[in-house]
Amino acid sequence: MTMLAHSNPPLAMPRTLINACLLFAVMIIVWSPFSGGARLPTLLLAMVGGGLLLVKFSALREQRAVRRWTMVFLLLWLPMWLSLLHAFDVKATCVAIAWFSLMYLAGLALVLLLQQTLARQLLARWLAWVIALWILDSAIQYLCGVDMLGMPRTPEGRITGMFSDLHQGILMLAVLPLIFYHWQSNYGWLAWAMLLGAGVVVVLSGARGYLYIYMLMLLLGLWRRQPGWKVWLAVLAIPLLVAMLSSLLNPQLAKTKLQATQAMTVSEQTTFDRFNHALTYRLNLWETGLRMWQAEPLTGIGSNNYKRAYAQYASRADDRFVANRTHSHNIYVEWLAETGLIGGLGLVAIVVLCVRWFRQADMLSQHQAWPYALPLMVIYFPINTTQPMLVPWWFPVLLLLVCALIASLERSQDDRAT
Repeated sequence: MTMLAHSNPPLAMPRTLINACLLFAVMIIVWSPFSGGARLPTLLLAMVGGGLLLVKFSALREQRAVRRWTMVFLLLWLPMWLSLLHAFDVKATCVAIAWFSLMYLAGLALVLLLQQTLARQLLARWLAWVIALWILDSAIQYLCGVDMLGMPRTPEGRITGMFSDLHQGILMLAVLPLIFYHWQSNYGWLAWAMLLGAGVVVVLSGARGYLYIYMLMLLLGLWRRQPGWKVWLAVLAIPLLVAMLSSLLNPQLAKTKLQATQAMTVSEQTTFDRFNHALTYRLNLWETGLRMWQAEPLTGIGSNNYKRAYAQYASRADDRFVANRTHSHNIYVEWLAETGLIGGLGLVAIVVLCVRWFRQADMLSQHQAWPYALPLMVIYFPINTTQPMLVPWWFPVLLLLVCALIASLERSQDDRAT
């Protein structure tokens, strides 16, 4: 059952401020390959949000979207404070809390901005140009060995575009549904071309987890539309086409990935070792994360401490990540390790609330919110091996999606007029 929104009209913002906030929102993605990444645009959004909070506090309290964003924020922020009780490194946790507090202010600015239909349309349009440029740049890198900025392919032939790491793929996937649905109504062929091109670039990065996310997005998108069987076959052929093209374009990388999968059948290895090798030793990361949680089950070992505490909790002598520490490659494992059961329940509560808000909205609002709900559903799918939440280059992207989801469930003045 759906119900019409009972919320106040979006808070009026000066046109100059709207344009500035929209630019900052786009810069979260645009500036990701460069020095500082999303830090500067997020800080600028936080400054705007702080100013609005000081000037229009009473009006903000009446905004349902603001109250919802506040609830989401508190369900993450309060467990971070509680994790100080048994923090492995108190200073590191305090730094994380201070940084995350700024995210609330940035979220305020985004929630107010993205309640306007025109702002969301402009965001999709600008991001479409950004992703199109990234696809073109990746094609140049594949053909010429270096991209437009002189960034070379990795020694094993991975395509990274303007990035010095593998972040391009996950950032593309985060905004791909927004671009696809924006273009589909007027430029259907272009939307499908973007979907295929982004898929090839993502797979050529060599990150198998990104291909799983891509396929899951297609499946959930089909489930939402409930098309006929011919459409199901056509769309499900896309990941097969992507995999085939990627194998032809980079056979060396495809061979490496195939060998990793075949390692599961080596008889002299234990079952743990087989799966661990096939998963690029991520079972070590998850096992160690669960040991951290077992040590401090209620409040965790402290936010921002997974890497710092890894050597102390690792139990296997051959664990390569003791010397080369990394994140857990699973949102839930790392969040549970750092903030304990309280943090885990808070994260689950956010998922439940977002689903509830989505289902309570009318059909038009659900249609507006779906391009943001889809990537969030896939990113937070439990078995995904994605990035942890609280890293400066990634959380602003999640922030953009969550705030857009909350904002798009409201009815702007333009929507009410129709």
